[in-house]
Amino acid sequence: MTPYGRPKGELTAARRASVALMSARDLARGLAVAAMAVCTGCSTVGNGRLVRLDEPAARSLLATGTTTRSDVLQDFGQGTIVHFRSGWETWQYQYRECIAKGWDQVPYIGLITSRLARPTKELIVLFDDRGVVRRWSLQQFDDREIRPGAR
Repeated sequence: MTPYGRPKGELTAARRASVALMSARDLARGLAVAAMAVCTGCSTVGNGRLVRLDEPAARSLLATGTTTRSDVLQDFGQGTIVHFRSGWETWQYQYRECIAKGWDQVPYIGLITSRLARPTKELIVLFDDRGVVRRWSLQQFDDREIRPGAR
């Protein structure tokens, strides 16, 4: 028994209401923080130089037969490189708008973020064994689409 004549552990109606109100406030605060984190948690992945790159700009920067590896390195930075035995290689650049890592796994938030369109822009440059551009491809696709050429 408590000094007030109640059994130990029993809460008064006012105290129960206060605890419920605090729980509701904490829940509202937590949801507000989560919503702010989702809104401010947006980020991008990849090479930001691709944001404004379009077909005409790419054509002027990547002249087939004359543009070299050092030119591409200067214009776009280091890409993901695939080397072939023949000496040829491809450099790949991607830019993707996305949600900060981990938010896709949060219950209910993942349901929303999985339905957001996240466009990806991709540039692939093929160099010959002398380091000169032979071909290039610039494409943009939604991450929910099947990528061109992929099966």
